[in-house]
Amino acid sequence: MSEQFDLIKYLNDSVDSLLDYMKKKSPERLWMFEVQKSQWGDIYNAHRDGKKLIYVGACVPPELIFAFDCVPCLLDAIPTRLASQPELSSKYIDFAEQFVPSTMCAIDKVDVGTVFSGDMVEKPDAFIYTSYPCDNSRAIYPAIEKKLGVPTFVIDAPFRKDDRGYRYLADQYKDLVVFLEELTGKKLDWDRFEEVMDISNKTNILMDKVSTLRKRVPCPLPSRLLVLNELQLQMIGHPGLLKFFENQYEVGMSNIENGIGAVPDEKYRVTWLQNMLWSNAGIMDWMEKKYGAVLIMDAFGYQKAPLFEDPKDRERVFMDCGRKALASPMIHGASGPAEIYLDLVDQVMDEYSINVAMFVGHVGCKHTWASAKMVKDTIAEKYDLPTLTMDIDACDARYKSTEEIREIISEYMESVVGAKALN
Repeated sequence: MSEQFDLIKYLNDSVDSLLDYMKKKSPERLWMFEVQKSQWGDIYNAHRDGKKLIYVGACVPPELIFAFDCVPCLLDAIPTRLASQPELSSKYIDFAEQFVPSTMCAIDKVDVGTVFSGDMVEKPDAFIYTSYPCDNSRAIYPAIEKKLGVPTFVIDAPFRKDDRGYRYLADQYKDLVVFLEELTGKKLDWDRFEEVMDISNKTNILMDKVSTLRKRVPCPLPSRLLVLNELQLQMIGHPGLLKFFENQYEVGMSNIENGIGAVPDEKYRVTWLQNMLWSNAGIMDWMEKKYGAVLIMDAFGYQKAPLFEDPKDRERVFMDCGRKALASPMIHGASGPAEIYLDLVDQVMDEYSINVAMFVGHVGCKHTWASAKMVKDTIAEKYDLPTLTMDIDACDARYKSTEEIREIISEYMESVVGAKALN
């Protein structure tokens, strides 16, 4: 009988190989891979380091997990990480379709496939999830809970993003503290929690500064960094993520001081108004080289995150956790109401000097497709720009080939954007 494939070990070892390669080839870019080592290395070594490993979903404050000296593993980070490796992602998608409909979001199918196949070899100590971000996750998380058979805490996330919604989450986070105290056998160390909140605040301030740098023309930072910035969903409060944003800000400032843009001749400033194309991130590099088109900002990734205003105010801290949760990508835009999403799109279009808009829509996000027409109409009416609408599968590369995606973008850039520029 063949040995069970250990997916987390594979991801950890893959990052080690990348680090070794980059040390020799491009040591100046090593910081981009060190943060990934912090992510997967911590998850792989959690039990070896005597720490609890906790699977988490959206709206679960990583800072609270770190305060208990536990390691969070955001389940949805696995399908987005595997998306660029179709031999693995398709394996788990096909396996999952024994249990779930083929129409389910590929992100959730990979979650099901990795857990149900047994390739997540080391069982977590707990599972904490919420009713966000969508109907797909609401359907599969209880099934994963049953399969794991570990202590579980479920958070009911509110639709409304106001003080009443934040209070609703805050009360549940207090109960989550009790759950974590019982799981770990120790009380919440508020001094340690304050240290984590301080790291979180510093990281969010830097993330906002990095976002501000991307408003510059030409953009000093490349398209691909927007993908790595999504690590904040799992790692906010981790010193490794703080170091990553420190390095990113330093590189951006250096490029500005030296008059360097992400591409030598920036012609187009692009926004993607849906999920990242994790299954084919190389498309961003191709757009930069072929058209001088830099992906400046994506609507679901943009945020100016709320901070912990007073870490010593124990009541306010939990309210701030609620504010941060409901302002996190992609919760802040995709969870409704549509007006918030449209305001977010308008903000990106206006502040980042966008001249090319693309709704690169993940087929699994059916709820956001409902707003696609409103997004296009808003951009057309206010900015007089035509928006490309392209359906892709952000995690299953078999849905559209690289050639098909390039052909669609090329036709749009040359027939629509090019013609408008001439006029």
